[in-house]
Amino acid sequence: MRKEIKPILTKPVDFEHFWRKTREELLALPLSISYEPTDTKNQDCTLTNISFLSLENQRIHGYALQWNDSQPRPLIVHAHGYMSQTEVRWEWAQQGFNIVGVDIRGFGRSRTAVPNPSQWGYVLTGIESPEQSVLRGAVCDYIQAVRVAQEICAENASRLVLQGMSFAGGLALMAEYVLQAADLLVLGVPTFGWAEGRKFFAQSGSGQEINRFLKIHPEYEEDTMLVLRYFDPVNFASYIQCPTLVGVGIKDPVVPAYTVYAIANHLSGPHEIMEFPVSHTDLPEEQHWKKFEEYWIQLAQKSISQDFGKTKHKTY
Repeated sequence: MRKEIKPILTKPVDFEHFWRKTREELLALPLSISYEPTDTKNQDCTLTNISFLSLENQRIHGYALQWNDSQPRPLIVHAHGYMSQTEVRWEWAQQGFNIVGVDIRGFGRSRTAVPNPSQWGYVLTGIESPEQSVLRGAVCDYIQAVRVAQEICAENASRLVLQGMSFAGGLALMAEYVLQAADLLVLGVPTFGWAEGRKFFAQSGSGQEINRFLKIHPEYEEDTMLVLRYFDPVNFASYIQCPTLVGVGIKDPVVPAYTVYAIANHLSGPHEIMEFPVSHTDLPEEQHWKKFEEYWIQLAQKSISQDFGKTKHKTY
């Protein structure tokens, strides 16, 4: 049943215009990259703290982890989960990748880029309009991180991988819609999908924040849902052409499986879905997600096979 979920699109009439104008506004900004060397000692790789400009001239922070050679290597861009921050992924570098990670505005070292988050929760900051929504800025932060990564590693990036789990998964998909730049898109339990469905299925996380707000203020439901549709990955999915790997947890209180299938089933490019018993839990079955990372790393290390996507579902 979950595999068949494909809700009717609720795309705003000016959806494409909104994102085209956002892209134009963003690309008009200088990246203004700043570098801060670290004292981390490693003979193979160099870790550098970076920052750059994003939407509304906010300075966003992240890191670059690069090999100390000129050998062409896959380039990974990633972010973090909701209410979290980016971790330096040395284990990925050890497998031959150059990496750029970003703290999305409002989190980690980019916390001050959202000086006045909503009392109802981060996701509701600027909910008055799509132009003011914090999610617009969050997507732009991921986009700018990709552009920064491309500039930093311009000479030795063999392929580009956009990776994200949960919050970052939703952002990665939306960023790919805007840039159309990835060779591989990796989405582990991508959030924000199927805005209408989340109202019924999400029990915690950003979905719970939205439900709590609308319970107190039902008079704002129509306007709130309209704004959220501009950031619903379901409305972006059909534009994605690159190979895409999607991970779904059958039992997930934060990103319900129904909402992930709603995204995956609208993808038009080659894609595969890996199904796991749980996600966003403390249960021992979470260990099965190691298979997800092992598989996408394998895909990222080499050219995507023409057979990719022929087997749509793999269950673990």
